[in-house]
Amino acid sequence: MAFFSPLQVKDFVTLGNILGGIGSMIASLEGDVDWACYLMLIAWVFDSLDGPVARATGGGNRFGEVFDNVADLVAYSLAPGSLLYLVYRMPVEAGGAGWPVWAAGLLGAFPIVVGCVRFSRNDVMELTFPEFHLGLPRTVYALYLGTLFCSHLFRGPWMTDPASAANALLYGAGAAFVTAVSSLTLTLRPFHAKPKKPTFMVMFSTVWFFATTVLGFIAAAVLAMPRLVFDVFAVNFTLYTWFGWSIIPPGTRAEIRDYCRRMGERWKVEMG
Repeated sequence: MAFFSPLQVKDFVTLGNILGGIGSMIASLEGDVDWACYLMLIAWVFDSLDGPVARATGGGNRFGEVFDNVADLVAYSLAPGSLLYLVYRMPVEAGGAGWPVWAAGLLGAFPIVVGCVRFSRNDVMELTFPEFHLGLPRTVYALYLGTLFCSHLFRGPWMTDPASAANALLYGAGAAFVTAVSSLTLTLRPFHAKPKKPTFMVMFSTVWFFATTVLGFIAAAVLAMPRLVFDVFAVNFTLYTWFGWSIIPPGTRAEIRDYCRRMGERWKVEMG
């Protein structure tokens, strides 16, 4: 039987995304919270590169699109789900929440379930609006959860004291936060993507993100505090997730609401 590989050059970059996600899950299995998040960030780098590589090599086809979505399921659904299970299952003395298996497993299932639902929904009926994501992007969702639970907020010394109320309060709030952010991935709330003619605020936000990220890496290296990188990402993803809508012009928001209404009606008709 002849062997046929559908992989193009761009798809080998996508493999880096998948391997980063698998590596993150292995790190979670090994109990290494930090590396579970670092490897998700590495997966994101490969995910960001596959588009430019496709354009540079003239590649890209329907297989590549599906392959990229499957890779995102691994890196941005399975990997953060594993990380959540780890931090909520770890004993308090190790900085975890110390939850029972069933509770930690239930919370860890959130990214996986919403990822599968979103993947299936968009495969049935692709919901797109030029220059915008509809629903919180899976990349932001996964990295937001990962960097937040690896930041100083959740990995500080106050989290390892069984006698302190800080651990229970923060992880309880974190569970509610996971539920809220997960719901955003299934909404049709608009989030800026890559506008062709960015407004001043979009350009400012982009420069802010890259500048603070670079400064975060430099500060982490100089101060020998690698967790600062997670702090910076968590703050930036917070701004994008909860306040990004505010820089979308009102007229554009109205157009998106109308589009979503029409697509909702179409969904009801086609899905019964």
